Amino acid sequence: MSRRERAEVWPPTETRIILDRLSELAALVQDQARVADNQEVVSWLARLLVIRSCGYLEQTVAGTFRAYTGRLSYGHVRNFSLGWLDRTQNPTPAALETLAGRFDQGLRQELSALLDADDGRLRRELATLVDRRNRIAHGLNESVGVRKALELHGVACEVADWFILRFGPS
Repeated sequence: MSRRERAEVWPPTETRIILDRLSELAALVQDQARVADNQEVVSWLARLLVIRSCGYLEQTVAGTFRAYTGRLSYGHVRNFSLGWLDRTQNPTPAALETLAGRFDQGLRQELSALLDADDGRLRRELATLVDRRNRIAHGLNESVGVRKALELHGVACEVADWFILRFGPS
């Protein structure tokens, strides 16, 4: 496979690998919730799913932006952009809107419309995803069960898909 062909693989390989592993984890959580004798193990798997779902979204945004910038820029502009994009933030609604807006205000508005649709469902759930991930990471009471973890996994994938579609090769 040539360099150009590798550059046009979409979404980026790292993103696909992370999604495959995340999908395996989501399936494991569902299976274990139905059959496991030890609900404490299931609860920890649900927490892990929240952490990994948030991480998938964060890495997908960074990966799609790096690939997009790498395709469309060169020289000092590429080096600066790629260096700046390594500084990822929690994928809060505001942070994602700001990042999209750095590329184009129309993209920011489109993302905002997506997050605000259905009475702001994605905006609320995305904020919950980041909050629960942070609470789990810091050892606080996160109150997340299997059903909520699976819902948050779906939210992360839905928002990640928007970035994959908007910043992919045309």
